[in-house]
Amino acid sequence: MKKKKVCVIGCGFISYAHIRGWQENGLEVVALCDLNAERLETRAQEFGVKNTYLDYIEMIDKEELDIIDIATPVKTHRTIMSYCIKHAKYILIEKPFVDNIQDGKYLVHECEKFGCTAMVCQSYRWHPWYEQIKKELDSGIIGRPYYANIMQRVSFDIPTGKENRIPLVEDQPFYRNVKKLMLLEQGCHYIDVFRYFFGEPQSVNGYVDSISPYVIGDDLCIVIIKFNDTVAVLEDLWCTNGQEQTSVTFVQGEKGSIYFNGTAGAAPHRTEETGGLEITLRDGTKIIRDMDAKDYYARCFTSLEKHFIECIKKGIKPITSVKDNLKTLEIAFKAYESSKVKKTLFIGGE
Repeated sequence: MKKKKVCVIGCGFISYAHIRGWQENGLEVVALCDLNAERLETRAQEFGVKNTYLDYIEMIDKEELDIIDIATPVKTHRTIMSYCIKHAKYILIEKPFVDNIQDGKYLVHECEKFGCTAMVCQSYRWHPWYEQIKKELDSGIIGRPYYANIMQRVSFDIPTGKENRIPLVEDQPFYRNVKKLMLLEQGCHYIDVFRYFFGEPQSVNGYVDSISPYVIGDDLCIVIIKFNDTVAVLEDLWCTNGQEQTSVTFVQGEKGSIYFNGTAGAAPHRTEETGGLEITLRDGTKIIRDMDAKDYYARCFTSLEKHFIECIKKGIKPITSVKDNLKTLEIAFKAYESSKVKKTLFIGGE
């Protein structure tokens, strides 16, 4: 297969990992696009990309492209992706790829109509501890898993430290005015991990709240998801004072348990500190799997883009295709609705 040519739309915080991943996989990033000229030029110089555009339509019309990478906020996705589907065979798009189910169904239909293969950046599936937990579950070492819990407590949207810095404002300030915030923008990663582990769910019960005065959207959620054989619980807070841990994960099975004590820091991408993954069997045997967290936040994008490239070569659908990812987003949307109506809601169907 000849060297694929990629363009990236959106040069904000997350674009660093996107561009680096393409280049590390040997692809040529031929053009970048952003509405902010200063931000655009900074990224272009950082990665040696010669062609820059303020208008993605102009870029797509002028450049010879194989893959379009959309790394913009979700509110822009329907418009941008609708155009790109008609002009590119392959699209990578940031999560969440939509903020409502109707737009999701529309874009899935358009991809099928125009023969476009689109993958969503649910990057947490490629975090080293979740890859390892998946291997352990598939091996049957702890037997049938019947309970799982993922917990995150970080100071992301409230002042923290002596300098009273707010990481969200520094990294991704557009989040301040997003109504469906933490659960959809980041919690969807953990929901997707649960699907990766346990398959398709039956029901969801959610509690969602807004605590920080610096954002209009949610920054606290408890979500209980019932799978066929497993109850999975997500505890997620962006409004924590101290005790900051990310991705703390526990899975209990009939023969033993798996525990990952998470990463420490104000936000997932701000640390490389992590302990091992501990497996405890019923007879008391303990097994430690060492975890390499060095550069993991950017590294997982290299891995997911490698998966996309391999899917393109083989002509198969990526595991986080837009059609598949709509199932992940449905759980998040149901959790919001469940919190509002104060009821357990069932998943699936129209």
